[in-house]
Amino acid sequence: MFINSEHDDILNKAGRMNNKSAILTSIESVVKLYKGLNFEFNEVSDSYADAVMTIKCDNAVWNFDAGIKSTINPSVIGQFLQKLPLYKNPPVLITSYVNSKMAEELRSRNINFIDTAGNAFVYSPPLVIDIQGNKPIQKEQQVNRMYRSSGLKIIFTLLCNPGLENVDYRTLSKMSNVALGSVGWVMRDLKQNGYLKESGKKGYRLVNKEDLLQQWVSNYHNQLRPKITLGRYSSIKENWINSLEINETMLWGSEYAAKIITNYLRPEQYTMYIHELKTEFLIKNRFHKMPDGNIEILNKFWSFDNEWTNQHVVPPLLIYADLIISKLDRNIETAKMIYDKELIGVIKQD
Repeated sequence: MFINSEHDDILNKAGRMNNKSAILTSIESVVKLYKGLNFEFNEVSDSYADAVMTIKCDNAVWNFDAGIKSTINPSVIGQFLQKLPLYKNPPVLITSYVNSKMAEELRSRNINFIDTAGNAFVYSPPLVIDIQGNKPIQKEQQVNRMYRSSGLKIIFTLLCNPGLENVDYRTLSKMSNVALGSVGWVMRDLKQNGYLKESGKKGYRLVNKEDLLQQWVSNYHNQLRPKITLGRYSSIKENWINSLEINETMLWGSEYAAKIITNYLRPEQYTMYIHELKTEFLIKNRFHKMPDGNIEILNKFWSFDNEWTNQHVVPPLLIYADLIISKLDRNIETAKMIYDKELIGVIKQD
């Protein structure tokens, strides 16, 4: 266990960590307390890494590509696994705090990490750092209101509809299924956080979309998805998928949607987004609730169509997000295909 009285002072001085630079600054202070090791950090602007971390011990030197995350959750791990082939050096996750359960999962996957509480796992033999048991001094950081339910719905609508940032707030409210009053503060927060910038006569444009997308994916699974999940089901029909009576508002998500888009993934789980789940739909398809059923039904939280709607498929961003959370190799691989085919072209547009 790593314990040092100076450690409390470091965290208290760090204050609330709202961005990557603040987290990195705190980490730089924390690792000074690791005796016998010298750490250096150099921020970079690569799409896969936020900094290069160098560790020196005696005459040996190790370089790591660092991804700085405000929090670590299953979707962050999924995004990290998706980018593994891009790293030039062994990767390491740097974050505010990793709880014991998440730390155990990271160790089991041989994923390096350091948090601002002083916990660390860095495995690059003969260098091995394994520090456990430190608790965060601060209260848990509150979620930026931009990433609460209403904000996530609006950001989803903007990311799925390039150029929409200049429509009137009433239109954006209807397309996002949020109260009109919520639109104004979300747009203000997007400006303040550097995602919405003035563009002369063209009004505003959404920028830093790749980072915004990854932030949306991470927060969607924590803040919005649990609120729209209606339940898990199974069908007592054999080959129910072939005789499914589709609700006119029903859209496929996750694995089955990925199969339609890529013709690559063989689905094992089936995810449906429905505007209104009616008993009639469940009876016709002979669905019954089952905690471990392979059919998951969620509430459709947006009100716009896209090029995939007529194939009963949700927007690709949502398919990507649901695949990433599974952390299954086959889903991560397919998520990358969807990212490269459907998402990267949109987020690279300024």
